[in-house]
Amino acid sequence: SNAQITPADCNTVETDAGVALDLVNRHRRDGYVFGLFRVADAHELQLENSTVLYLTLDVLETECPILSRRHWESCEYSDTYPMDFGQCKIITYTNHLLKKPQLYGFNCTLSPVPPDLVECKDCPVKLEALEVTEEHKDIAEKALKKFNSEGNHTNNFAVDKVERVLK
Repeated sequence: SNAQITPADCNTVETDAGVALDLVNRHRRDGYVFGLFRVADAHELQLENSTVLYLTLDVLETECPILSRRHWESCEYSDTYPMDFGQCKIITYTNHLLKKPQLYGFNCTLSPVPPDLVECKDCPVKLEALEVTEEHKDIAEKALKKFNSEGNHTNNFAVDKVERVLK
């Protein structure tokens, strides 16, 4: 066939990128929801009844845990503690008859934003993200045990995972 990869349509690529990012966020099981910072690259392969979209997206972690299943556009970005930024390479496949994009594959790499870029001049304290240890999980479990014993709850809470520790 004569199919070839061409630059994606500039008029629709941001919408397509948002849909692709939704698919990636739904697939992930830990961390924080990725938000779209910008579309770095977008190409597509038009086949007879389908389209394969190749995207490179610059993303930022939001304050929403991935398990909240919140949509990335409804999540806030932190201005008081370090967040991660990175890039996701995403491939989606859309059958023109079904018109429902499917996630074919993705690879995201993240790095912390350098602290000097997120320093808050008006903040009374400087926050630092720490590596999560077993001790942090123990502290969280003790705090929840106290919360469960002092509350009038019909259900008790338990720690599943400690995502982030700030000092």
